Amino acid sequence: MNSGISLIKQILKSADKRPIYIWGAGNQGRGICRALERYGVSVSGFIDRSPVLVQSGALGYAVISPDRITDLLSAGAKPFIIIAAFFFEKEIADECRRAGLVENEDFIPYSTIKPHDYSVEISGFCNLRCMSCPRAVKDRKRPPEGFMSLETFEKVLNKIISGEPLVGNIQLYQWGEPLLNPQISEIISYANSCGIQCAVSSNLNSDKNLREAIAAKPGWFRVSVSGCGENYELTHTGGSWDTFIRNFHKLEQYRSQYNPDMKTEIYYHLYRHNRGDDEKRIRNLCESAGFEFHPVAAYLISLNDVLEYAEGGSFPEPAKKVSDMLLLPLEKGLEMARQEKNRECLTLRCIHINWDLSVSNCMMYYYPDDNVASTNFLEEDLTSIVEKRKSCSLCRRCRCHALHRYCSIYSTVDITSLD
Repeated sequence: MNSGISLIKQILKSADKRPIYIWGAGNQGRGICRALERYGVSVSGFIDRSPVLVQSGALGYAVISPDRITDLLSAGAKPFIIIAAFFFEKEIADECRRAGLVENEDFIPYSTIKPHDYSVEISGFCNLRCMSCPRAVKDRKRPPEGFMSLETFEKVLNKIISGEPLVGNIQLYQWGEPLLNPQISEIISYANSCGIQCAVSSNLNSDKNLREAIAAKPGWFRVSVSGCGENYELTHTGGSWDTFIRNFHKLEQYRSQYNPDMKTEIYYHLYRHNRGDDEKRIRNLCESAGFEFHPVAAYLISLNDVLEYAEGGSFPEPAKKVSDMLLLPLEKGLEMARQEKNRECLTLRCIHINWDLSVSNCMMYYYPDDNVASTNFLEEDLTSIVEKRKSCSLCRRCRCHALHRYCSIYSTVDITSLD
């Protein structure tokens, strides 16, 4: 607790009655805001590039565009900026420096204020078998399946907060469909009572618990989609386009009815076959519903298949089909990752706790082989877990092929350059 309190004191001392702005109004930024509010720190607003957020605001605060920083600097008291963007921390810090701001005096990086992000997988089940996901492979034993109970979640969250008081957000997903957990609404409500924003991601192929989950007020809701009609059903394997559209509109209704401030985004997985009309249709649906639209280059996940391929093996059949459909070809993606081999692994920031309380060495690997840092998060000290993750052989193998940069490449590549 002392480390968290000392950071709060550092922020207050550095800000020295200046207006405090959080750069990044997404899930991480909103979590930082809620954590600061718990300790009585007043925030003046957010900085974000999203035109939607600039227009709508976030958590009741104004959101200004980064190109207005000069306006803030000339408005009187120099602002103090907290960077709250996981992937773009360095780029934002550089922008702050170019504006004449000094690190720790005028701005503080995300990695300083919050050394870890947390992912708590409340569902070990998924209702789809997407081609790009390891769940599509039928002849390999999967990890155990089940749900995290509310009672267990409460214990997990209490331990997280006691160790890192500035944690203000957690994600409730990775490999499973969180809406399938029958206690998801109670889980979100409990997190809210602790001042923690929850992030939920869904394929929307089930409306089970959808109304209750939205009414419980998660802070952030992401929907994954990969085309329309048959194109959607090809890559969201086992899904139904008609079911998706029906639940999309239910989400629109429930958000408006119960949780209009919920940050809602559509994560559109771009392949070679689903650009053009499909992409335009989904974009139009988002604009009509008031959702954010984020097109990204699709990629193979988990990294188990990619690592096996990089080490000279072959892909299972579903992964082979997907690799032929990628907008950014796999070999090109791997080449771009190798060019960043000496850069940090951003995934090391995330502590991924599975539904059964085991902790993964890396959340980007699905199978437990050499990927268990702890069998019980509640019974092991966080320092011990972190040290085990640093020394695991899976991490060394991954870095050898620069796969620690692979996901970042696909997540941030300029999709307009891939035409």
